[in-house]
Amino acid sequence: MMNWAAPAAAIVAVEYLIALAIGASAGFRYSIPFAAYAISALTIVCGVATLAIVARLLVYARQREPHPTRRLIGEAPRFAPFSAGVILVALQIGVLTWTKTMLPIASSFWADPLLASMDHTIFHAESWRVAQSLFGWAEPLIDKVYISWVPVKLVTLILLVALPESRAKTQALLSYFILMAMVAIGQYLLPSAGPIFYAQIGFGGRFAALPTEPWVATVKSYLWQDYLRGGGKLGTGISAMPSLHVAIALWVALVLRAYLPSFSIIGFAYCVIILIGSVLLGWHYVVDGIAAIGITLVAWQAAIVPERLWAAFCQHRELRSAWSTVGR
Repeated sequence: MMNWAAPAAAIVAVEYLIALAIGASAGFRYSIPFAAYAISALTIVCGVATLAIVARLLVYARQREPHPTRRLIGEAPRFAPFSAGVILVALQIGVLTWTKTMLPIASSFWADPLLASMDHTIFHAESWRVAQSLFGWAEPLIDKVYISWVPVKLVTLILLVALPESRAKTQALLSYFILMAMVAIGQYLLPSAGPIFYAQIGFGGRFAALPTEPWVATVKSYLWQDYLRGGGKLGTGISAMPSLHVAIALWVALVLRAYLPSFSIIGFAYCVIILIGSVLLGWHYVVDGIAAIGITLVAWQAAIVPERLWAAFCQHRELRSAWSTVGR
């Protein structure tokens, strides 16, 4: 079985090379919160390590282990893959923030009118108005659910990295890294800020009537102020196409289906709420969500390819070894 970490690290390395190239052309006129991401990763690693140490010491006490410290040190290397996984995730989130911060510098948000018109062509109306007519009654609740996206994503990733190695884990984590890389590429193909920032980036009052829920107002202000100061805060960067929110929500649903199929309906229901909320709350155009769904499904299937190639390589090597033995 092939481990997910090597191809994931290669993906992240390529992302950094591309980001460096974009940064060179953009003149490096921005701030990136790499220190904050590094501190966050180390905090998670240290927190989980502390819990793991306490749990192991309790087990040793129950087993009447005569040398708990020596045994704990001997088992410490087992924690290395988890630490490396968390750091890899932090590095990729860092480079995504980097590319998002550079986006309006390297390329203007020219795609917003195009995406808004595509939505209008599909629904013969502004997509948020259609969502409002169907789900406006649940808007305050959806506003609260939408903000849960961050902890849901982080908890899913931490649990996955901590789980024993398996083909399911390899597909889940590798698909995450592929997904994030594809989203970063999509942001530069159709750079857009989303309906909620439509007026602020200079395209007029097409979405002026869009209601603003409390959490939307808070996050919108946080992102816009960071945008004005040139970046530097955690989780910042303005980009609508494709919707990272919808992509990750669907990815979480697929992970839940892989590990707990009986509960997969919960994951897909959550994904639908995030998809509806992305339009209803003004963060995204419908086409952003459609693109995100396509990217996630492609990434999920693409994550199987390295495992199959590795299996084929191992089988070929075994066959060659067997033929060599017969030849003797």
